[in-house]
Amino acid sequence: MIFVGDYFAFGLVIVLFMFFFEGKHRKNKAGKYFTWALVMTAVNAGLDVATVELLGVPSAPLWLHMAVNSLYYLTNILTTSCIGLYLFTKILEHSHDKHCMKNAKIGLAVLLSIYTACIILNIWTGWLFYFNEQMEYCRGPLNVFGYMITICQMGLVVVCYFRNRKNASRIMLRALVQTFPVVVLCIVIQRMYPEIMLNSFIMSMVETVLFLNFQGQRQGVHSLTKLNDRHRFFESVEYRISVKDVFQVFLINIKNYSVINQKYGHVYGDEVLYQFAFSLEKLIKYSEAFHMNGTVFALLVPYQRQHTAERNADELLEFLEAGVECANEHVRLDYVMVDYVVNEGERSAEEFYEKLEYAAMQAYKQKSRYVHYEPEMGDEMQRRRYLIERLQTVDREHGFRVWYQPIFDLREGGFGSMEALIRLVEPDGSIISPAEFIPVAEQTGMISSVTWFVLEEVCRLLKEHPELKVSIGVNLPMAQLLDRAFSVRLDGMVRQYDIDRSKIGLEFTERAILENFEQIRHVMAALTDQGYCFYLDDFGSGYSNFNCLLQLPFQNIKLDAGLVKMDLSETGEGEEGLICRLADFLHGRNLQIIAEGVETEEEAVRLSQFGVDRIQGYVYARPMPEEDMLKLVCRA
Repeated sequence: MIFVGDYFAFGLVIVLFMFFFEGKHRKNKAGKYFTWALVMTAVNAGLDVATVELLGVPSAPLWLHMAVNSLYYLTNILTTSCIGLYLFTKILEHSHDKHCMKNAKIGLAVLLSIYTACIILNIWTGWLFYFNEQMEYCRGPLNVFGYMITICQMGLVVVCYFRNRKNASRIMLRALVQTFPVVVLCIVIQRMYPEIMLNSFIMSMVETVLFLNFQGQRQGVHSLTKLNDRHRFFESVEYRISVKDVFQVFLINIKNYSVINQKYGHVYGDEVLYQFAFSLEKLIKYSEAFHMNGTVFALLVPYQRQHTAERNADELLEFLEAGVECANEHVRLDYVMVDYVVNEGERSAEEFYEKLEYAAMQAYKQKSRYVHYEPEMGDEMQRRRYLIERLQTVDREHGFRVWYQPIFDLREGGFGSMEALIRLVEPDGSIISPAEFIPVAEQTGMISSVTWFVLEEVCRLLKEHPELKVSIGVNLPMAQLLDRAFSVRLDGMVRQYDIDRSKIGLEFTERAILENFEQIRHVMAALTDQGYCFYLDDFGSGYSNFNCLLQLPFQNIKLDAGLVKMDLSETGEGEEGLICRLADFLHGRNLQIIAEGVETEEEAVRLSQFGVDRIQGYVYARPMPEEDMLKLVCRA
């Protein structure tokens, strides 16, 4: 019975070791202190058993009794010192007050030195313990001095916490509060059963409480920021919706986190996230903070009145604009914040969160940092959802339609080329505008299959109608062009239909060039060598870079409709405009010029005078189905 506390301590230490080492927590400084605390607890329990067993050995010399008991007393304080170091490290984990940690270590070292000196002096004085003539263990007058030292150590921990409570996590306070009743309970048991030795058991129980708070991976809590996670967010929202609660939600995404990591390092970046989460949690009274994933956070706030909701939004925006103080550095945040007051009409957390994400997407599109969710966004979101479902259905059924807009060659007096344009047809025969569904296809990753459908339809058309002496341009997403498998698949398709490669024109806009210039130049050179031709679309739309343009193997430059309209409106009869000068420049480099968006005969005549080679616009031909295009082009 006397050793039951030590046996329990051994068992707890073994269990903690298994979970502790499995989680690989031991690698950091706090983990090392915790490891030493566990080791010292096990040693202490073993020495406790040894001291009692040694009393049953009559031949054991006095010096051995003194040595084993002295080590037992010393390991008691060594264990509490390791626990103290662990707590200091956790309290100051997100504080940059180096002096506090230094002072804490000095304080522990002083207390340990004083007690070690007492143990040494005890050999001659018997202040702590001694053995009488019958070799019976007796407590000295200062036997409780060890408890006083431990109380002083814990006092240092409490002082350290209150001095740094602004940076200490809420888990720290909870751990300290939970430790207190555990220790009191063990002391009560010790008083009730004085024959049981509970020193090592008390220390192992304290270590268990600390492990469960700091090291154990608690479900529903983010491991870095200690905020509730995405799962708990949905649980909380589902509950609020079920009881028809009205509440305010903020969704926040830190956009420049990767930049912070690159500038300061990933460890510092994690610290910024922690400091942000720590401050966010305390910002608005009665709010719940959640770490959704990555750099996305959410805040749930009880709704009171409209002006209170507006004040909450202003307070949060002010907080975000202020940035984060971390390691004496001020870090500014680039963010997107969505504000949404959830009423009683919400049906599910998933649908509600979809609205939040849609509002955030609109903020990105508008290049805005803040957007308040309006009911109209719900209609837009429903429309987007329908477009996604329609795209998926049409893609499975190969139900897209390709229309063609013939391009008039001013030099030849006929249609020398055309552009292939995708169309999404509704079941009732109506057409969904590409301006509406193409962005959705790009955002959802379906644009690749759309492009391959267009390319195959173009190849089929050219195969079935060899009388078409035209090249056909196909709009190509930059990501698809840079895909290593693209050229192989394209060439396989062209060989399958046995058509001339020069009849396939690959179009993309100049805004996509600068991000991957060297890779684009390499891919374009390889495809040009194979016989394909390239069109630069929307030239002059605000991204023009002549240096890049002249280094890439384009054959055709398509002038943006906005540039064409502007230049025609600013030049009078007989005047040379920007297009005229561009034509001279580009013709000198063997580039053909196509003017887009031409609607009148007058505009076409003037563009011809400016030196434009071809016209794409309603003045000669609108986009049309394949059969109408064949009648027009073949007749011409």
